[in-house]
Amino acid sequence: MKPSRPSAVLTLDGRALTAAEAALVRLRLALSLGEAHDAAEITLAPASPLASAAPGAQLEIALGEKDSEETVWTGEVTDVAGTERGAVLSGLSATVALSRERRSQTWLRQSVADIVRDLAGPVSVDTVDASLRLEAYSVDDRRPVWDHLVALARLAGCDLSSAASGGLRFVPSRSAFGPLPLPLPGGDPLRYGANVLAWHVTSRTPLRAANAVALGAASEQGAERWHWLRNEPAPDAGQGTEVRVLAALRTRDAAQAVTQALSARAGRSAVRGEVTAVGRPAVRPGDQVEVEDLPTPAGLLRVLAVEHRFDGGAGFVTRLSVEGV
Repeated sequence: MKPSRPSAVLTLDGRALTAAEAALVRLRLALSLGEAHDAAEITLAPASPLASAAPGAQLEIALGEKDSEETVWTGEVTDVAGTERGAVLSGLSATVALSRERRSQTWLRQSVADIVRDLAGPVSVDTVDASLRLEAYSVDDRRPVWDHLVALARLAGCDLSSAASGGLRFVPSRSAFGPLPLPLPGGDPLRYGANVLAWHVTSRTPLRAANAVALGAASEQGAERWHWLRNEPAPDAGQGTEVRVLAALRTRDAAQAVTQALSARAGRSAVRGEVTAVGRPAVRPGDQVEVEDLPTPAGLLRVLAVEHRFDGGAGFVTRLSVEGV
């Protein structure tokens, strides 16, 4: 394996600087699925030309081998703290704009993908893929748009995240949909004793999956009678199984799709762990990875969160929070 030459490039409002030019002391990126926006924290020496950055400035971060860095985060500076040791810039991914937006709207007979694209509004869209169709769905301005997207992702069994470019990603969870395994991004395989520095994976009793059922009797009596309530919404559910009667679901097919997603999510909870490796800029939340040569094989794992750390001591290190597939 060739020696690693980790490098970082910071681009603030179009001005690109290497780690040395920016007087970078340390950098931390936290990428995840779901409720949190991807976050950046950058510590700079007092002489850094980036120390004068103002909140709202556009920031892009690229990491990787020297002369082949790739963008891993795009967003805006949200806080600038000055200290006796220099400046600390904090930022959130471009999707933070959706936490500042509020909408009141209803959609009839639309797919979740159509609703998500409509809600994205001012934020660029990287990928939206969700086939679940809803007969009626409403949002209101008591909650930010981002909260509504989180709820839609849970309903449709999808991953909500930011792309490296800052665009919105809303895609099916790969453990529930599509062929397995998927190719590992980022070059060489993860291998314990080579590029994997530490790991621990725990197996446990999985959560019990809930069943989703349609609000009314559309499947049995026809769509025009969706509002007919049933005495026993889920007669086939096992004893003790949680049953969720969801107003957004009006057909049996939609309810079965949501039940499938709930089952997949519960199944993945049987495995949790962390893997720390030499920097892997290409790995994103939602990807699948496999660590070779472990004393106790863990099989295929799904990435829930990625933390990149870059500094003069440890170099470039990536920590993955993982679950089962």
